[in-house]
Amino acid sequence: MNLYIIGTICLFIIDTSLAGGDGHCYTKWKNGRWVSVGDCNNPSTADVLRQLKKRVKAKEFKGWYQASNGFYYKLFNDKVNYATAKSNCQKQGADLASAGVRNPTILSKIMPLIKAGNDHTWIGLKKLEGKFIWADGVDSNEGDTDWNAEEPSNSGGDEDCVHFWLYIWQLNDISCTKNMKYICEARA
Repeated sequence: MNLYIIGTICLFIIDTSLAGGDGHCYTKWKNGRWVSVGDCNNPSTADVLRQLKKRVKAKEFKGWYQASNGFYYKLFNDKVNYATAKSNCQKQGADLASAGVRNPTILSKIMPLIKAGNDHTWIGLKKLEGKFIWADGVDSNEGDTDWNAEEPSNSGGDEDCVHFWLYIWQLNDISCTKNMKYICEARA
C-alpha cells in the first residue's frame, strides 16, 4: 500500500516536471511500470510533423497580419481586376478577405492595413444569382455588410463586385473589371 502511495506521488512529480515545454513528451506510471510518452530528445514522427507544419505555416504567411480569429491578412498593392485579385489570393493559399470583413472586431484590426494602401480595395464579396455572397460561401446580410449610403446601387447594371471605397472606407458595388488593390485572407 505504501509503495502505491509513493508511486502516485512520483507519478505526479514526474508528470509535472518532465513534460516538455511543447507538451509532447512525458513519463507516466501505467500498468505497474513507467512508460515514456513521446521523448523530448527523440520526438515521435507525429510530433516532428506537427512542429514542421507550424513552422511552414508561419513561414508561408511571413509578413501577413495574424488576427485573433486565426486568419492571416495581407494587402497587395498591385492594381488588378476582381478575378485576378481572387486568383492571386488563391495562389497564396488564401482568398479575398471575407470572414474578417464581416466581423467588426477583426475589421477594426485589419482596417489600418486597408487604409495604409490609400486606394480602393477589393474584398471577397460578389453578387451571384441576384444576391451578394462572401468568398467563403456565406450569404451577405445587413448585419455583416457595412454598405455606404444608397449602396449597393448596381449603377449601369453591371456592379457585381465589392470594394472598400477610398476615404469613405465603407462598401460599394462596382464593375468587376475595375483595377484596384486587394486584401487576402488565409486560414491559419
